Amino acid sequence: MKFKHIILLVALICLLSALSNAQNEHPQVPYIQHDICPFECCQYGTWIAKSYLNAYKKEGDNAAIAFTIKPGEKFSAISGNVHIIKLGIITINKTANTFTKGDKVYILSYRGEGAYDLWYKGKILDLDLDSMDKIWSNGTLIQMPKFVWWVFVKNKVGKQGWLRLKNITDSGFQIEEKIDGQDSCS
Repeated sequence: MKFKHIILLVALICLLSALSNAQNEHPQVPYIQHDICPFECCQYGTWIAKSYLNAYKKEGDNAAIAFTIKPGEKFSAISGNVHIIKLGIITINKTANTFTKGDKVYILSYRGEGAYDLWYKGKILDLDLDSMDKIWSNGTLIQMPKFVWWVFVKNKVGKQGWLRLKNITDSGFQIEEKIDGQDSCS
């Protein structure tokens, strides 16, 4: 009888340890956030190419081009998904609120006005700017995220494809491609 209790106790300890580790694990990359517009004033709708843009046949795959959009051409941006290819990492230095010293908070994608989507203990955090400031001030930035915005588009003749817009800055969101219409603030 004691042997069964020991086995059950060992199994329970292993299960609790696995659950604890699972909460601290980071999301698998690439991690895809669906229906995201990754900066303040971001909007879908009618966009105008200011440089040549390749629209790819499949999201996440830039091997096959569906069509090319020429400078000056209008097209419809319908929706978009952000593919996080490298997680950002913040290590918490000081226990505050729900964060404990030594915890890791993972940075996903930029949302605008200095805010990012964050992953903590298996959940995406929806924080106001004051809470974001507390994380930045109570933690050490280890690395910023790397992400690509895949935008589903349709041209004037009805061809559909995906634009691959890679973020080229470590702070916020910026792309090399020149496109008008994606920013409602400009």
